[in-house]
Amino acid sequence: MFMSVKDMKRLMSAAAMSEKEIQDFLSSPRIARLATIRNGKPHIVPVWYFYDGKNIIISTPKGTKKIKNLQSNPNVSIVIDIVDGKAEDISYATKAKAVIIEGVAELRDEDDIDNSFIKKTYERYVGKNGLNNPMVQFSVNLPRYMVVIRPTRIISWDFTRGQTKVQLD
Repeated sequence: MFMSVKDMKRLMSAAAMSEKEIQDFLSSPRIARLATIRNGKPHIVPVWYFYDGKNIIISTPKGTKKIKNLQSNPNVSIVIDIVDGKAEDISYATKAKAVIIEGVAELRDEDDIDNSFIKKTYERYVGKNGLNNPMVQFSVNLPRYMVVIRPTRIISWDFTRGQTKVQLD
């Protein structure tokens, strides 16, 4: 069965998450993928993030390639998604949720004396006990930037609801 561009747009519109669903989805700790640009080429890295209800915030060590890229070009895309199911039986495609954010990143020196923001982020992903891990302690204490991503466009879908049936032309 062939799906036209018009049909695909209707399908994606029907699958779009509400603002509350997006807020709930982004409030859970998931791995995000951040895309930056350097010399016209994309650079994509997995990152942990914090969602403050408006912006995506990432804490990252100074001197990384993503920081150098953002210093040259603050435009970013970030995707947070989950997929469940098996590719062999198409359930892979019908059990997917995603939020894609296009935005502008602002770099802020993380001059937080006790590293409370980074500790809060790490605790979100590794738990309170994980903060005692030597690798975590090493990472927490690196000089860092906070990358604050202000969304300019948000795209979402949730195919797990089963409500995405559309009449095809």
